[in-house]
Amino acid sequence: MLPPDGTDVPHPVLPAEFVRYAVALQAPELAWGHLNGRLTAEDTVQLAFLRRCDLGAGPGEAFARIHRAGHDPAELAAVCREIADASTDEARTGRAAARDGQHAPDGQYVPDGPLAPDGPRAPDGPDARRVWDYLERSRRACDEEGAAVDGGRRLADGRREFLLDRAASGQGMNWQESSALLGTDRPEEVDAAFERGEELVGVAVIGLALTHPDAAAILPRVARALERALESSDAALRHQGLVALGHTARLHCTVDRRCLDLLRRCPRRNEADDDLWGYVARRRLPWWLWRHQFGPWLWQVVRYQPGTFVRWLARRSGRWLPGSGCRGADGGGGAPWRRGPPPVDLTAQEAGPG
Repeated sequence: MLPPDGTDVPHPVLPAEFVRYAVALQAPELAWGHLNGRLTAEDTVQLAFLRRCDLGAGPGEAFARIHRAGHDPAELAAVCREIADASTDEARTGRAAARDGQHAPDGQYVPDGPLAPDGPRAPDGPDARRVWDYLERSRRACDEEGAAVDGGRRLADGRREFLLDRAASGQGMNWQESSALLGTDRPEEVDAAFERGEELVGVAVIGLALTHPDAAAILPRVARALERALESSDAALRHQGLVALGHTARLHCTVDRRCLDLLRRCPRRNEADDDLWGYVARRRLPWWLWRHQFGPWLWQVVRYQPGTFVRWLARRSGRWLPGSGCRGADGGGGAPWRRGPPPVDLTAQEAGPG
């Protein structure tokens, strides 16, 4: 059976949009959180769906079970209790094997101590509660504008254990399936993939651009992908980085200087040029992108409509140009341009002849 929470103090319900970015949850942890009132049923089902997409069909089967049971609260609670209890039983088996001097079976959870060589630590009752206690402290710190609530060291330790270490080991995502990586929503997963040299890291950068709500977290990873692609002449990774940059421009209407510098080194008419031109404020775009966008149009005008081009120059300069049909108000240059013949001198007409 699942151990009780052990406290009568009510705990706040955490929103799924916070939890999904803060930790890489395991199925027993998600089940424990729902059973102990840390998540609503709706948020539990949403997180189960997201983690199922992250891990794929095999490793994410426990999350798929939680998601399928979401239509019935009683069935959802039963499935969550079964998953949590199974994790607790595996943890007890691992502890018994450790006391007897035996190794736990491959893939079985080992709950006590740091990450064990035979498998990740078990999120049974007490361990699963540690995840949610960390999430509660982290949420409170965010609500209080980043104040170090309950000690900044505990927050840093929790982030390292429940997010960074899991990302570094690769267990937070399924790095064999492109479809799973298109749902990447934690920047730390992408950073760890760069360190490990994952082949599909570019797909994860695209997924991050599509799912993460903060462009400040996306653009450094896009720049890292473009930089690595340009250094290694990796055309596939360059294409993926440009696609991610285009998605970021469309969804967030912004770009940074580092990405623009790297984009300039890429061949023109790529996947990002038009998206930047169409969705980012023009005043923030560099001159070379203006030249690229206006160059073909200007050449077509000069070649096929020379009169239009000459009139445009006349308007820009305020001076009369031959063949433009535009003349300054004073008959020359310097004054605002005016179409048609020069103005008539009405004073001279009133004076009459002689």
